[in-house]
Amino acid sequence: FDIILGARNKDLFFYLDDFKSFAPTHIVTDDGSLGEKGFVTDKIANLIENGKKFDVIFSVGPLPMMKYVTALASKYGIKSVVSMNSLMVDGTGMCGCCRLTVDGKVKYACIDGPEFDGASVDFDEAILRSSTYKDAEKNHVCNIRG
Repeated sequence: FDIILGARNKDLFFYLDDFKSFAPTHIVTDDGSLGEKGFVTDKIANLIENGKKFDVIFSVGPLPMMKYVTALASKYGIKSVVSMNSLMVDGTGMCGCCRLTVDGKVKYACIDGPEFDGASVDFDEAILRSSTYKDAEKNHVCNIRG
């Protein structure tokens, strides 16, 4: 299998040497500061169009990126698995923060996942719900920083 890592810039890569020692690793950054300039979806499409075969694509990261990776995987008839761990707060399902719709049913990432069949996730709803506290988060000053 291949590992495709994407980020906005080179400073967002952790454990890069570990990944490289484990499997062929492709680096993509939005700004081109490391690896190829572009998006993860660009690299996946390029690999597929050049004959690379994937049985499944695992995606972890921002919701919009996982939405587009899932759409790309579906286009090529490839199963996708997404990790909805970014939505979790308490890990018990009690807060409801990680609620999402999967196959038309309410699920909780912390107790029913966090991995789900990407094609079954309602990403539009998840993205909308994730923006609920966006303004409050922007204006929040963390007490740890003083």
